[in-house]
Amino acid sequence: MNRFPQRRAILAAALALAAAGAHAFPTKPIRLLVGASAGGTTDTLAREIAEDMTKTLGQPVLVENKPGAGGNIAAVEVARAPADGHTLLVAFTSHTMNASLFKKLPYDPVADFTPVALLAKVSSVLVTRTDSPIRSVGDVLAKARSDNKPLTFAIGGTGSSLHMDTYGFEVASGVPVNQIPFKGTNPALVDVVAGHVDLMFAPVNGARPLVQGGKLRALAIGGPKRISAFPDAPPITDAVPNYVANNGWFGVLGPAKMPADITKALNAAINKAMQQPKVLARLEGDGSSFEAGTPESFATFLTGDVKHWASQVKAFGIKPE
Repeated sequence: MNRFPQRRAILAAALALAAAGAHAFPTKPIRLLVGASAGGTTDTLAREIAEDMTKTLGQPVLVENKPGAGGNIAAVEVARAPADGHTLLVAFTSHTMNASLFKKLPYDPVADFTPVALLAKVSSVLVTRTDSPIRSVGDVLAKARSDNKPLTFAIGGTGSSLHMDTYGFEVASGVPVNQIPFKGTNPALVDVVAGHVDLMFAPVNGARPLVQGGKLRALAIGGPKRISAFPDAPPITDAVPNYVANNGWFGVLGPAKMPADITKALNAAINKAMQQPKVLARLEGDGSSFEAGTPESFATFLTGDVKHWASQVKAFGIKPE
């Protein structure tokens, strides 16, 4: 592995923190707001980086869970907070997706925030129960043709990137799909294992123990390439070339108009925290990839992701609520 990018990031952290020191930042504990419940992927990642950021910045970095409304509750609080770098949002894919799923949001997902750091991108995995005759995406296509009826797909989170994966697969493959909504990923996976639902786009970290335990079969990856968690599962695009591969993501945002030196200091501290071996190892196991970058590159990503989901929602015929 090439260590030079990591060394450059650590050096950048030291330089940025020294520059921010002239403005005495931080002067109090930093709040990391998470728009999801404790124990989930977003919360776990937030707590891992908070621990290292505390050491780097010299002030406690405290994670606060504000679940609900697809992350909107936490986002509103951060958007309205003072732009001094002491209140931050650990956002995920719904932050950019919600702009197309809701007729009116209480904030603008781009204009009302300062991009700080993109943490990681993550793929989904298409799964079925182990005793299913379906062993590949090709089998899914064949079964749809032979049965002449919709296949059932569990939806673990309405309006999530996994939900969009399901829409995308239906449109690209021509396979008729009957979506079965569940109140969360875990109950959805339970019904797939039990055979009550045929298939599901699942988060890698949720599906992996069930695949390893012989209860689920990983058929394909929703992202653009194979991942180490399921090395035998090819990308869906191998069988359905016009499928648009999606990536979920995690990132840190602050209120709009945060000072540039504070934003750079936070970016450097976060990039350093993300390079902890335990964090990198867990990300790899979850099918995620660390995305070190600048606040500017994250801003470009956010703008593009809003447009991506807008085009997807339009293509799928989804009506904003």
